[in-house]
Parts: sequence; structure tokens; C-alpha cells
Amino acid sequence: MDAAIALAEGIPYIHSEPHKVAPFPLVLNESVQRYVDDFVEHNQGIRESFRRSRPYLPMMRKVMESHDLPPELVYLPFAESSFSNKGAGPWQLSLATARRFDLRVNRYVDERRDPLKSTRAAAQYLAALHDEVGDWRVALVGWNRGETAMNDYVSLRGVDYDRLTAHLPSNTRSLLNRFMAVAIIAHQPERYGLEPVDYTRPDSFRVINVAGGTRLSEVARRAGVPVQILRDYNPALLHDRVPPGPSYELRLPLQESADARDLFGIFIF
Repeated sequence: MDAAIALAEGIPYIHSEPHKVAPFPLVLNESVQRYVDDFVEHNQGIRESFRRSRPYLPMMRKVMESHDLPPELVYLPFAESSFSNKGAGPWQLSLATARRFDLRVNRYVDERRDPLKSTRAAAQYLAALHDEVGDWRVALVGWNRGETAMNDYVSLRGVDYDRLTAHLPSNTRSLLNRFMAVAIIAHQPERYGLEPVDYTRPDSFRVINVAGGTRLSEVARRAGVPVQILRDYNPALLHDRVPPGPSYELRLPLQESADARDLFGIFIF
């Protein structure tokens, strides 16, 4: 077994029945306020982040709640990657952590880049960290620094935020401050010039099983959508065709999806 994978398998994850949890303990101190002010002054980046996340945030929030996580944690990917679907994806999961939580990463797909699949893996990892330490802020230290390093901060469980961050490396302190700033902005989006997210709206896409190896150009032609739309809704795909195999679940936007009869021959029902 790869040493990195073995290290990532240290804390077991056990999924229990969901129950109501307290919100994440957000703090608006001087350091966090500076990040809020910077996001507001240079708001193009955060606007783009929310635009990219909008189709997924309601479902991501449901994933958080189903794993007994504070719903505010859906904003951690904004601090990690500005909600990018490139590279290691929105949550910036390591390859070892991705494999630990059953994400596929191979020559055809990298499911770390899929906002929903990577959120399920991130939720399990965050739940495992919190189960180990019992403090959400220290759990995020473990998220950033690693499970072994988290043990160095166990004595800081329950302390006030300023005291905790005074003991953290600058990159970890910066991550926590950015996360809190985004979460605070998201709680009052209109105040900061952003459109609020409707967490009750239905899914904006449908999922259909596509025959393995199908080219996206063929799906696009029959569905009447640009190939780029298929890329945007299926960021885990590393090439312009689905992986080989019996079938692959492909997303299509609802408002642009063709009638299923027009897709006969490339979809499996």
C-alpha cells in the first residue's frame, strides 16, 4: 500500500443517523473583516465563485446536513480554491484522501473535480476529523495540516478564535479567515452585492446513463447543446468522451436537455 494512502486511512469514518447540529462558530474579528473587505472591494472573484457553485450549493448543503456537519462548511471550497473545478477540484483533496473515500482518479476521470462527488468525500473526511477532536475549528486545522498534525492542537479545543489562530501557521490561519469571511458574506449576500442562493430550488440538471466510450460531441449533437456545456456540467471528465465500460452517468442541464427519444442509441435506460 502507498505510504500516503496508509497515512490517510488513520481515522475511521462511521456514518450515523443524521441529527440537528449547531452552526459553525463564525467570528468576525479584525483579521476576518479584512478578508471580507477585500472580497467586497475586489468582488469579481467571489462573484465568479458563486456563479460556478450555484447549480450545486443546494445539494452540497444537503450532503453536509446528512453527515451532521454545519451547513456553513459548503463555503470551505471557496476558501480552498475559489470553487474551481480544475486540478484537485473545489475541495483540493489529496489523491490519498480521494482514494480513501472512494473517488475515482485515473486517466479518464478525476472525481475530485466533481462538486457533488467530492463534497460527499469531503463531508466524510470532515466528519471523521470532528469525531476525533470534537471541535470544528480544530477539525479544520486537521483538514489543512493533516490528521497527525491536528493532534498538536487538541489542547486548544474550545478556546476563543484569536487564541487558536495565534498558534497556527500562517497558511492555516489564512484558510480559516478566508472561510469565515465567505460564510459571513453568504449569510447576508445582498449586503455585499451578491445574489442570494435559493437552497430550496430543485436540481438544475438531470442524469442519464451514457454508453461507455461515447464522445461528448455525439451527445452534444443529439441533445442540442454545446460541448462546452457538457464539460461544465461534467468536470470530472478529463477527455471529450466518457470512460470505457458498460455505462457512465452524464449530467445534462434541464433547460437544454433534449427529449430522451432523440438520444436513443447512446443512452442506456
